[in-house]
Amino acid sequence: MNQDHKIIGRVLADDVISDLGHFLLRRGMVLSPWHLQILKIHKIEYVVLQDMEAPPLNIQIKNVFKNNEEVSNLYYENVMEIKSLFQQAISREIPSLQTFMKPFTPLLETVIKGSNILLELHHIRGYDEYTYRHSINVGLLAATIGKILKYPNEITMILGKVGFLHDIGKMKVSHQILNKKGPLTDQEYGEIKKHTIYGKEILESIEGTEQALKIGALYHHERLDGSGYPHNLRGKEIPFLAQIIAVADTYDAVSSDRVYRNKYAPLEALNELVKDVYNGRLNGEIVLPFVNHIMNGYMGNKVVLSDGRRGQIVHLHIDEIYRPLVMLDDGQCIDLRKHRTIAIVNVFS
Repeated sequence: MNQDHKIIGRVLADDVISDLGHFLLRRGMVLSPWHLQILKIHKIEYVVLQDMEAPPLNIQIKNVFKNNEEVSNLYYENVMEIKSLFQQAISREIPSLQTFMKPFTPLLETVIKGSNILLELHHIRGYDEYTYRHSINVGLLAATIGKILKYPNEITMILGKVGFLHDIGKMKVSHQILNKKGPLTDQEYGEIKKHTIYGKEILESIEGTEQALKIGALYHHERLDGSGYPHNLRGKEIPFLAQIIAVADTYDAVSSDRVYRNKYAPLEALNELVKDVYNGRLNGEIVLPFVNHIMNGYMGNKVVLSDGRRGQIVHLHIDEIYRPLVMLDDGQCIDLRKHRTIAIVNVFS
């Protein structure tokens, strides 16, 4: 199990049984970090995995938003349109800010008006068009955080724009580096880190670009403890707007499949944000209200456990979000904080 990160999110093709004959994991389970602990405890070195090729993106989006055809169409059209615009920004004359925002604004407005589509986004698998989906998602997440923090609509709209264009600098980074499946060299990682500076430069070349957009592009990888880039800013040196984008960016990154690793399970993604607060990297004034908002969205949702049982979430603990209290289909309650070998492998509404 030398490449643990690569099997998270994959599906078991065969049951896993220990050397002593104990049944450990059932065929068909989606592997989570908690399953890896079970495998390590029992010194399981090899498991058989199913081929987990993701369906085409347009099919996934239709399925994910099957109860909202308008959002489904808007989201997929955005991905395709934004891909074209971002590529144009590098290969030809840079489009105007209005041209960039035209496809995204209707989708952003649906979220500001109250359409909660964030839980559904987690169900999109694979890394097809990740860069463009990530831009859309971070824009929607940033606007949602603005709503949670009770900002007026005009500020929330600006946050959405900033999140949407925060990664535009990646268009100047080699696709070979961005899509590399193996570990990056120090030189390659250094090139990726330049996307924040490239982004500010691209936005400066677009007439009428608001200062907020440049701030978001340049500073969204800065961290409160000084461990970020490009300038290793600390604490209040980082504009609050950029701290909001950092939270939205981090959450979508860990919630999405990447070329080099599979996405975290929904509740584990929230836990990663809380850990970054405790570790002094992200701002709790932003993270905790956001996490509470998403947690409330998961209350009552159905879950599948790693032992195959099903139930629904009845209580979430902020200190261990991924270990909630679950009411099983047979009426029994199980507190996953007390059953450490059992984990949630899927959440659905």
